[in-house]
Amino acid sequence: MGDLSELAKEYKGSGFRIIGLSADAMPENPDMVLSSKEMFESAGGNFTNIIASQSVIKTMLQGVNTVPTTKFYDSEGRLITVVHGAKSKQKWIDIIETVMNEKA
Repeated sequence: MGDLSELAKEYKGSGFRIIGLSADAMPENPDMVLSSKEMFESAGGNFTNIIASQSVIKTMLQGVNTVPTTKFYDSEGRLITVVHGAKSKQKWIDIIETVMNEKA
C-alpha cells in the first residue's frame, strides 16, 4: 500500500491516477466502512479509495479471481489492461510508463 501511495504522489499531475476500490465493505454498513477506512490508512494508503456499491462491485469485479487485480483505464473509461498480483514499486513504474506511453 505504501508503494501505491508513493506512486500516487509521484504521478500527481501527470494524467495518471491511482484509485482503490474497496470490495469488502458495504456502503450501507457504517461499521464496515469505518473498519475498511482504518485498515486502508493503517496500511499506508493515502490515495483515493472508494467504498463500492453492489452494482459497482458486480461490474468492476466481474471475472476477478486474483487479489489484488489492477485495472488500467484510459480517460474515456475504456479498459486498457489488467494486471494480476502484487508488484514491487519499480515493476509498477515499468507498467505505468508502458501504459502511459502506449496511450500517448
